[in-house]
Amino acid sequence: MTQQNQFLTSVANVRLFDRLTDELILNGKTLLNSSMTQAIQTQAIHAGKGSKKVYELNYQKELTFSIEDAAFDTAYIALQNGTEINHQLAEFYTDEIILLDASGKGTLADTPIGKVHVEQVNGTFSQYAPTGKEISVPALAGKEVQVVYAVQEMMDTIEISADSFPKAVRMELNVDIRSNNGKTGEVIIEVPNFKPNGAVEISMTHEGVASSSLAGSSLADKKGNYAYIKLRNLADEKVQVTALASNPSRLVLDSAVAGDAQRIAVLGIRGAGYSNVLLQNSDLTWTSKNTTIASVDANGVITLGASAAANDQTIIEVTDGTYLETIVVDVI
Repeated sequence: MTQQNQFLTSVANVRLFDRLTDELILNGKTLLNSSMTQAIQTQAIHAGKGSKKVYELNYQKELTFSIEDAAFDTAYIALQNGTEINHQLAEFYTDEIILLDASGKGTLADTPIGKVHVEQVNGTFSQYAPTGKEISVPALAGKEVQVVYAVQEMMDTIEISADSFPKAVRMELNVDIRSNNGKTGEVIIEVPNFKPNGAVEISMTHEGVASSSLAGSSLADKKGNYAYIKLRNLADEKVQVTALASNPSRLVLDSAVAGDAQRIAVLGIRGAGYSNVLLQNSDLTWTSKNTTIASVDANGVITLGASAAANDQTIIEVTDGTYLETIVVDVI
């Protein structure tokens, strides 16, 4: 990544995938907040005069995530219950105000399931059996009345069972990295086994908008890892290295083997806190000090020269334009 100051900005986008089928379950792009928290349990050992702290045992590392989406999405509720969203015929209650004619008959907007609850003059409700969409209440003839009744409709339905619990999913969070020059990269947090904690809260207030939330923790994958944080560089910059290291740095070619050859691997040394990076040989410049003893091509393959003899020696140089590494070639 670039050497200029960079900042992790705004909230992440979140994607949730089925671990078995890799099917996309949820693609959240309207998050209000997203967070990752790592906690480690510690046990301090004190000993000696003054009970000095001489050792600290670390154990029980946990990685937890919290997501809140401004958009209402039933997928969050289904995930927290470990159930599917089924599209099926379901009942629900509706209410409306209808005008009864002079004989007390009125027509409903939908066909009721069961009896219709009709509000009386005193505010109580009485039940009446409908005929199709029609009801008859002679005592309230010529009046507008409120009615409540059940209807059936095909709807997405989530069953909240007493014995169903969340299942682990694969989660990916994506958040921007910015500098004073704009967006320079992305942080991608991949969680192979994210287990929702099952908590569901739908807060409905007169002045607010209900949001969707999802919280949980990571389970270790087959490699023993909780998550993978990947830094994607969008700038036109190479990985910054502080030195080059060839492998091997000294090689032997056999004069008795015509065309004896060996390919060199080159690592970029990134410094403390970073692992070394394998560089592409084709991005480097290769030079032989004596091509009659050994030549080198653009892919870092060193080949015995046609006139090379036992005890000959030469140097191969490789550079990225800033740093130089040398490989000693001995002929036996």
